[in-house]
Amino acid sequence: MDNYLLRLNLGDAKYQTSLVYGVRGSGKTVFLLNVQRNFEKEKKHFFVRLNLGQGNLLFQLLSNLQEISGTNWSEILKSVQEINISGNGVSFQDTQNDVPINYSVVLQKILTKFKAKGISILVGIDEIEVSDDIRSFVSVYQTLIGQDLDISLIMTGLPSRISELQHEKTLTFLLRSNRIYLKPLDKISIRENYASAFEKSGKKIDPLLLDRLVDSVKGYAYAFQTIGYYVWDESEDYIDSSVVNSALESAKNDLYQNAYEKLYTEVSDKDRELLDVIASAKKEKVPISFLLDKFDNRKNYLSVYRARLLDDQLIFVPERGYVSLALPFLLILLYGIKKDICLINIIMAKIKTLSIWITFFVPIFIQK
Repeated sequence: MDNYLLRLNLGDAKYQTSLVYGVRGSGKTVFLLNVQRNFEKEKKHFFVRLNLGQGNLLFQLLSNLQEISGTNWSEILKSVQEINISGNGVSFQDTQNDVPINYSVVLQKILTKFKAKGISILVGIDEIEVSDDIRSFVSVYQTLIGQDLDISLIMTGLPSRISELQHEKTLTFLLRSNRIYLKPLDKISIRENYASAFEKSGKKIDPLLLDRLVDSVKGYAYAFQTIGYYVWDESEDYIDSSVVNSALESAKNDLYQNAYEKLYTEVSDKDRELLDVIASAKKEKVPISFLLDKFDNRKNYLSVYRARLLDDQLIFVPERGYVSLALPFLLILLYGIKKDICLINIIMAKIKTLSIWITFFVPIFIQK
């Protein structure tokens, strides 16, 4: 993060548009919050957070810039007579020509005034999804940076969503943007943070149990947060093995419900099939030869879906010729997810059968 902000403040064009990607629960939202806090420490630096769920990103940006300027709408949009709501969002009408005013024109006027005053704007969007709204916003943003205005953009998202956005036909300029990969947490940092937190809370822990906690995290930010919380919450002065066992079980439930179930269901059927085969080996490191055997030696087929799971950061390569599941307890929890999905399918099948029975047979019984 420090390097990103340094390059951004130095005016490095590559860092003007940045894409932060990582698996669900890898800390993207926290990263964005930290960027916001540190960016706004600089004088005349303003961070504008846009919310995809609220719709019309361009109007959100315009509204935020109006608030930053401290002026009312009539002063900023002197040439605007009325606001029209249409299927494409909000458009403004020119007082003289009565024609729609382009967002890029209005925003350019505001940002030109900001630049003259030395005001820098950083726009942040968390967990992007490709939509007409995001396409429109990024297209206008491209126009604004082409005018050498002091506005930058940082967006976070899952690896597959970031890739999808970059390869949109009208947004290929994003392929040249700065990409920030949220790497797994390193063991030294995890250990130091846990040890410091426990010490400040007056809690003692055996070094071997601390090692167990560190190893259980496997560098996953959400697991680090969840495991640490339950160990702290379920212990008093001394953290023993029973506390650690209980905390890990509680953390597994959170990982399952809040992250893994969603991760598993949002990948394709073929991706899930490969995940299931990897899990069926019941090993930390699964030989590629094992996978080839399960997929009838279809090397090209396996390579495609292996690459997809690597991009999605659900697996990694521990050494040549092997793959491993990337997230903690995923091997165990995959079976729980599959069991739940099977149960849901069984219930839905029974509901469908009952619905058919009611539709066709109940009227017959009523007539009798």
